[in-house]
Amino acid sequence: MPSPKYKLVYFNAQGRAETSRLLFAAAGVDFEDVRFSNEEWAKFKPNTPLGQAPVLEVDGKQLCQSHAITRYLANIFGLAGKSDWEKANGDAGYEVISDVYKEIYEMLFGKDDATKAQLKKKLVEDTCPKLLGFLEKNAGSQWYIGDSMTVVDLSISCLMSRLIKMEILSTVDNYPKLKAIQGRVEADPNISKYLKNRPVTKM
Repeated sequence: MPSPKYKLVYFNAQGRAETSRLLFAAAGVDFEDVRFSNEEWAKFKPNTPLGQAPVLEVDGKQLCQSHAITRYLANIFGLAGKSDWEKANGDAGYEVISDVYKEIYEMLFGKDDATKAQLKKKLVEDTCPKLLGFLEKNAGSQWYIGDSMTVVDLSISCLMSRLIKMEILSTVDNYPKLKAIQGRVEADPNISKYLKNRPVTKM
């Protein structure tokens, strides 16, 4: 039986598609990484189920919603966890990460500079200490769940690098477990190769 043909359609940005791209890289599975600019979005939008991106195509069938895409890929690639309990705890961690991203996007698209500054202050002083503190407390000794890399580790790695790049965190040293997870993810040969060749983007 031939392998499925995968196509991931999203803006030329990390955004809501990067964890899915990392899942393909970690699993060593080829996919068509379709990226478009903001100006090109109008051309792609009518061909999406909800007028939103990302969209995953599997042999021509479309799947929308970034969380659904990520969970689907994690499950078929064996990167969701080895037991129902691991998967549930991984999902909980993933949703906590999503809560951080929600506030990041609110900041990025704030109506004016004063609003953006206020939202960034909340991220720095409240959201990150609380939610990253939860992840740090609940992370395992090597990986977030279980004894091997899973989707939540990939998402942690994405988040920590994003927070540093956006100067929301000045250092990850306050979260030693999360820092170690990021280091292990980036040291994975498949991930390392992907990161080396990844397009440089603003977001």
